[in-house]
Amino acid sequence: MNIKRKLTLRFVLQLATAGAFVLLISAITILWVLNRFVEIRISHDFASIGLAQLVESSEMGKDGVHFDPDLLERVKKNGGWLQSIDENGAVEQSYNTPKDVPKKYAPGEFMSYWMGTAPFPYQLYLWIQEKDGRIFTLLYGEQNDIGMLLEKISSKGTFSSEEGLLLPGDTAARIKQLGGFVQLLDADGSELVSYNRPESAPSAYTLQELALRSIYNERYGFHLASTYDNETGRTWVVCLPNADGIAIGNRLFLPAEERTILIGMAAMFTAIFLSFVFLSLWQAHRFGVPLLHMLTWLDALGKAVYHEPVNHRGVHRSRMRSGKWRRRYRIFADVMHSIDKLSGTLQKDQVLRQQTDSLREEWIAGVSHDLKTPLVSIKGYAHLLAEPQYEWTTEEVRKFSGTMLEKSAHMENLINDLALTYRLKSGARAPDSEEMELNSWLRDMLKQAGASPHYEKEAIQFQAAPSDITVKLYAPWLERVIHNLVANALLHNPPGTILTVSVVASRDGEQITIQFADNGAGMDEVTAARLFERYYRGTDTSATPNGTGLGMAVSKGLIEAMHGHIQVDTALGKGTIIRLIWRDAAARTEHQEQITIDE
Repeated sequence: MNIKRKLTLRFVLQLATAGAFVLLISAITILWVLNRFVEIRISHDFASIGLAQLVESSEMGKDGVHFDPDLLERVKKNGGWLQSIDENGAVEQSYNTPKDVPKKYAPGEFMSYWMGTAPFPYQLYLWIQEKDGRIFTLLYGEQNDIGMLLEKISSKGTFSSEEGLLLPGDTAARIKQLGGFVQLLDADGSELVSYNRPESAPSAYTLQELALRSIYNERYGFHLASTYDNETGRTWVVCLPNADGIAIGNRLFLPAEERTILIGMAAMFTAIFLSFVFLSLWQAHRFGVPLLHMLTWLDALGKAVYHEPVNHRGVHRSRMRSGKWRRRYRIFADVMHSIDKLSGTLQKDQVLRQQTDSLREEWIAGVSHDLKTPLVSIKGYAHLLAEPQYEWTTEEVRKFSGTMLEKSAHMENLINDLALTYRLKSGARAPDSEEMELNSWLRDMLKQAGASPHYEKEAIQFQAAPSDITVKLYAPWLERVIHNLVANALLHNPPGTILTVSVVASRDGEQITIQFADNGAGMDEVTAARLFERYYRGTDTSATPNGTGLGMAVSKGLIEAMHGHIQVDTALGKGTIIRLIWRDAAARTEHQEQITIDE
């Protein structure tokens, strides 16, 4: 899988994970809001909601029925009490029940309390439900202050113009203690008299306002209860403050439901924001660190530092001690390998460039010496001939001229060889070749080369192939290569060295090899590896008066230009074997660029 697919898959998975996490946070928030709504509704109306949940959450144990402890705690917080009644009216279980509540109810007695026909100090709520084959009867009671006060005031309270409003017993103290007030209205709804009424409370009521204040007490901050006296046409009104005592319109804070929604949304968005911040930091650590490391590495390459950056302990940041990629670097493994490969290539190029500069300096020094040595001889003989104080004989003049011509020819050959190496390096190929029989042609060339006075007699031995071999090669180039290899073997080895030249053809005739094997001193690995370099060692003209010092480089270029290749097998003390190898030399007839070589 390439890096494009890896990154695409990784980012898709991470976005999907982030989306799933957002959905999870949203679901948790919604569940929390719904649960809070249920708690708020239970706290406001436990009689209709909490009793049903008590039955649903109940479990039958060995010692009886068990209810949810949280719901029982809510009963206590609401200031209420709870009883579980069996079919006979006996109380099975009770919770937070006052002492003045009966432990057993007769059917008629219970109905009179519940319906309000008999006085009872608490507001009663009844819940009957069947579950798991058992009938649950729950009785929930809450303090009924406003009902008790209204009953006492309406039955025993009096009003006269002389005495004013007279409340029974300790009713006035109780109303003041609870922070409520009492009003007596005439038939039109206007106030006749009041007790402890705040200025914000109305002094007259319309039919609609009295009804709204009786039903929607949260809007006005007071519970309102009223009773109408048919005989007098007057209406008694008792108001007690809500738990917070503040009307909705005057509240500084939002209702519980709205606060729950705002808190839930704030928590959800905060969680999502923090999650994305964490994801961004994680992404920066996961992807930013490797990218920064690669940029640092590339910057180091621009400054010629060809190794991977390390930390303060000298350890590669991208690898573990075992050498494997660290997890966050694995996705960029292909890029890291490419940069590592580039670093190695640049490092090798730097070493090669340094070696090339060194070889070029050596080559320039060698070529300068090779050109300067014959030039010194030419210049010296020219000065001798130009001196008027000397009278040279004809024989001496001819001798000086011959030496000057010989040195001039050597300089010309050196220049031609230099030009030829560059043309071969630029991709020049051999001219059209003619067919020749390799055994006979090579035998003649070796006889011609062996006749040189610089070589010992019978120093060259030839081993022809068993059968005639017809090839298409450019004879002048091959002749030049033969002379160069013979000179290299016989002039750079100790006296008595024997050079054996043999021709070998493969059975199928597709490969032809000319092998030059000598029993001389051989070469070390460094010399063998750099044998065909143009810039390796300049040859001293005085040591090899018939050579230019570039023979091996020229030979390699000529062989490769004729679609062959050259191999060297040598070791110190074991002699040297040089092989010229062609594959399918007889089948090559294509037209190629022609080069003129001075022979």
